[in-house]
Amino acid sequence: MPKTKQQKKEIIEKIAGKIERAKVLVFTSFSQRNKKGLNFPAMEKLKRNLKKADAEYLVFKKTLLDLALQKLSFNEIKIRELDGSVAVLFGYQDIIEPIKILHKLSRENNALLLYFGLNMENNEIISGDLLVELASLPSREILLYRLLGAVRYPLSGLAGILQGNIRGLAVVLAQIKK
Repeated sequence: MPKTKQQKKEIIEKIAGKIERAKVLVFTSFSQRNKKGLNFPAMEKLKRNLKKADAEYLVFKKTLLDLALQKLSFNEIKIRELDGSVAVLFGYQDIIEPIKILHKLSRENNALLLYFGLNMENNEIISGDLLVELASLPSREILLYRLLGAVRYPLSGLAGILQGNIRGLAVVLAQIKK
């Protein structure tokens, strides 16, 4: 049964609200012509994993999605031109973690394509290639450990060199004393 104009307006308002609340949006296709799409269990597993990362994955009609984006002044984005059924990942807290979850499933299932994303913090379009690069970044904790190691290594080297000079001076003084 077709939706009324009022129902469509409500859906557009709902989409616009989610877009305003999100930190990152990722536009994907979960089924294309002549390809087997994501099955129900895979879609449910994806949604459960994304919920843990404070994100959600929703399917909307392309025209309604376009209207919601136009309402928020994203006129350069044309969802109708994308191939296949389109779904949107809304990441509300972390930008990287939901992209990692989505990318992991896209490697397992060829039907899931990552078209592009939107970084809502600076209204920047993220290309599909950059989404893959972001998904391959190590976790925050690993990056912090690497930074700590990069800072610690030169300092420990300097301390070793300074201790070597003091040790050498102690040896010279001990030789003089004898």
